[in-house]
This record gives sequence, structure tokens and C-alpha cells, in this order.
Amino acid sequence: MTDVRAPLNVSVGEARRLARRGRWLVVAIVYLIAMALFFRGQILSGFDLGFSDRADGLIEISILEHWRAVFAGAANWNVTGYFAPYPDTLGYNDGYLLYGVVYSFWRLFADPLLADTLTIATFKTIGFFAAYRLVVRVLGWERLAGLMVAMVFTNANGLMVQAGHAQVQTVALLPVAMILAFLAAREARGRRPIRGGLWAMALALLMAAWLLTAYYMAWFTLVFATLFALCWMMTSGNWRPSTLRRVAAPYYGVLAVGLASFAVALIPFLALYLPKMRESGGRAYPAAFPYLVLPGDVLNVGPSNYVWGWLFGASPGGEHSTGIAPFLFLLAVAALWRSIAAPSGPGQGFAPPLWRAAALAVTVSWLMTIRVGTVSGWAMVSDLVPGARGLRVVSRYQLFLVLPLLLIVTAVFRQVARRAWRRRPVILAAVLTLLVAEEFGSDVPVQLSRTRDGAVLAAAPAPPAPCRTFYVVSARRGDPPYGDAAHTALYPHNVDAMYLAARWTLPTINGFSSINPPDWDFANPRDPDYDLRVANYAARHAIEHLCRLDMARPQPWTEVDRGYAPLHVLP
Repeated sequence: MTDVRAPLNVSVGEARRLARRGRWLVVAIVYLIAMALFFRGQILSGFDLGFSDRADGLIEISILEHWRAVFAGAANWNVTGYFAPYPDTLGYNDGYLLYGVVYSFWRLFADPLLADTLTIATFKTIGFFAAYRLVVRVLGWERLAGLMVAMVFTNANGLMVQAGHAQVQTVALLPVAMILAFLAAREARGRRPIRGGLWAMALALLMAAWLLTAYYMAWFTLVFATLFALCWMMTSGNWRPSTLRRVAAPYYGVLAVGLASFAVALIPFLALYLPKMRESGGRAYPAAFPYLVLPGDVLNVGPSNYVWGWLFGASPGGEHSTGIAPFLFLLAVAALWRSIAAPSGPGQGFAPPLWRAAALAVTVSWLMTIRVGTVSGWAMVSDLVPGARGLRVVSRYQLFLVLPLLLIVTAVFRQVARRAWRRRPVILAAVLTLLVAEEFGSDVPVQLSRTRDGAVLAAAPAPPAPCRTFYVVSARRGDPPYGDAAHTALYPHNVDAMYLAARWTLPTINGFSSINPPDWDFANPRDPDYDLRVANYAARHAIEHLCRLDMARPQPWTEVDRGYAPLHVLP
């Protein structure tokens, strides 16, 4: 009879492999829970619904379809199917380059709306595992800390509430950028310039591609990194040129490679967006003023938050619902104060000035986005910081701050958490549960429908052969209003035209963006002068073989060049 008390004959190596598998199993389970919570709306709808609505969602998908056409060799990278015949039309909106790469892969297996959801899921996956690796492998902290940071970073309340704006989810690239920066610095410090240069080059390429994907989060990252470096120079006492040169000497080669790579990789971005900035004048401070962070916005998680919603019933919604969840905010304030006021503060394996610099950079930059009455430090940022005039919704900076705040909170309180784990695990479990629970609410914009929107637009008849360009009066039969009258006048026909132009690879003069071409005048398609406005635009730009789509008519296609004569649509 076997003695069950006998030790198992397991080698040390096998025991380590089993332990490693067990750890990764826990990580995988937490990841699946995090993804299921973030995508619960899609899952409960049987993946019929996707983030956003028929306006922003279809605009994004039309640009992703554009990239799919580019990779198939059917389109120029900088000219989308809308706003014809203007050049460099990709520059009127975020470029979505990295999204386009991932989306084009998913389109091999899925329809456009489902592929869009899978693209967001891919970036959320990158963010979760990169945040975990940053905490556990780079910072050397506990796995529980890594799981906690990854979970809250993935499911931050603001990222859910603002999920209708797909570009904000690119904040998932922030931990990737941090890891690359750490690897480049480590290799440079270890006198391995070739390896360091390769990591610096990878970081440069990532940042250039990120700028061409989603400007806000990439710009926030670059500005925060610059401010962090300045704060480090002050907190470490290395602000004098002679001292700074000596400290920076090991990093010169890696920095040179990184900056040179970034300068070259930035050329497509600058070539695309600088002309559009000159054309539109950018977004001066008055345009950003309504979207600055009000004092209450710092905590504004929206009235639908399950834990704190009762506090914010009267708070402004929309772009102002980007606040840090209250309990995390309290921990963050305490951690920022301790990091700034106590130079000998936390940071296992890191010099204290680094954490103090990070806390100062967070505090100063956050304060600059806040508006009290008519006064805000953003007026100075808008005038002095390059690229600031490319931003309008400044409140999105609070979404960027989620990861830096989580890291600073963890750095300050992880020793307290370790003691609580040994002495009062129930209290620690309650604290961690509250940190996760306060990030959730019912205000998740899951409105774009594969059956209602995708299928209806798929039913629109393709343009007849004579058409070289088209415009839309209505692309859906019995098209319901979109929101209020002002939004209905602007969005449905223009956005549907963008989507159909990408689907048919046929240019349209329609389109809509936060910045439109100078003579864009395509609102109110049912007004009597709409066709006249279109005709004047076509004459100015010498557009020939222009066709009109109106699904309210028995024969939806007519050709403008032939006096709106009906065009036969081939089956």
C-alpha cells in the first residue's frame, strides 16, 4: 500500500515549471475576467453590438477600412475615400495606423463591425500584459501588485465611459513605451550601446506610429516624458549643465540613435498633419476651453457608476466624465504628497528622485488641465508647447494619468499592503475589491449594431459604372433621426457616405470630422438647396461623373452630370 504521506518525487526544475505554470494560469484567469468585464456589453449581445454609435463608430471603421485598402494596394495611404477631391484627407482625423494593421488582420475572419471590436480587444490585451510585465519584471514588484495594476488599468472607469472614442484605448501602448524606455536606459547604463540603440529605435518607431494612430495619447506621453525629465533634473540636483553632461554621458549614443530614428519616422506624420494645421489654424485655447477639467471633473466618474454614481447626478457628462475613481483618487493624493514631501520615499531598486520626479510631473501637468472659472494653466500650454493646438478635449488627459497614478500609489503603499497581507488579509482584500469595483458603471457606449447598422448599409446598392464620385442624401430606407436635429443634420448621411466609400473604394465628397475642408457645406441633406450646394462644390473642384444616392427614392442612384437622370443598378 502506498504511503500518501511520502513526498512526491518531483525534481526542483519540475517544481519550478509547475509553479511557473500556476502563476501564469492565475494571470490568464485575471486577464479573462478583466476582458469579460470590459466587453460585457458585446458579450451579452452575442457580439452584435460594438463600442460607440453610428457616428464616431462608423467614422473610425471607415478609416480602418481605408488602411485595409492601403495594405491591399488599392489606395494611397494619405488619401481616404471621403472629402474628395482634397489631398491628404487622412489628416482631418486621427490616422489609426496601428489600429488599421490589427484591423486588417481581423478582417480576414470577420465583418467590419466585429473586426473593430476585436481590434479594441487586441489593444486591451496588449495593455493588460504590458502593464503586468512593467510592474513585475521591470519594477520587480509582487505579482499581486502587477495583477492589480493591470486589472484597474484595463477597466478604468473613464476608459469605459469614453469607449465610444476608440482612440483613447491606445493608452494601452503606454506601458509598452515605458518598458522600451527602461530597456534602452538599462543597456546604455551597462555600456551596451548597440542593444540600447535598438531598444531606443523601437521606442522611436512606436511613438511615431502612435502619433499617426491617435494623437492625443501619444502627445500626452511625449509631453509627460519631457516634464518628467525636467523634474528629475531638479529633484536629483542634476540641473547644472556640467553635472548633467557627466550623468548623461553613458546615454549619449543611445539618445542620439533614438532621437535620429524618431526624427526620420516622424516625417510621414508631419507631412500629413502640418498642412492641415495650417489650413485650419489648429485649435486655439478658446476651442479647448469648454473641454478643460473642471474641479469636480477630477472625481467625475459619471452618474451611472455603481459605487459612486449617486455623488455625480448633477455633474456634467460627456467628455467631462473622465475622473479618477474617488477611492483611488484619495490614495493617489496621499501617494503624491508622500512622494513629493518625503525625498527618501519609496522605490525598490530605484533612486528616490525618480519617484519624486514622477509625482511632480503628474501633479504639475494635472493642475495645468484644470479650469477654475475662466482661469487655467492650459492657456500657457496652448501657446508655448508644440502640438498643443492639435488638442481640443483636454479632459482626456485624466485617462492618460490612470497608469502613472496606479504606479505611484503602488510604489508608496506596497509595503503597507505586504504587512496587511500577513496580519489583516481580510482588510487588504476589501481594499482591493473596492479599488476594482469602483471602476464599473452602466454608462458604457455599446450602441453600434452589426444587424441594425452593418446589415442596413450592406444592403445599399453599389454605385453604377458611370459613377466616379458620389454623395449621399440618405443611405438607409426609413432612416431614423440621430439624436437631436443639429446632429441629424450633420452626421447620418455624411458618416454613412464615409463607410460606403471605404466599402466600395469609390470617393465621396461627403464626410465629417472635427476639422472639415474649408468649403465643406454638406449639412441638412433634405434642405432644398442641398443639391445646389453640391453642384457648386463639384464645379469648383471640376468633379465629373458625380452621382447622388437617395435610398428614399425607388431608383436610388442618379447622375448629376446628366441632370439627375436615374441610373440603372445592375443586380
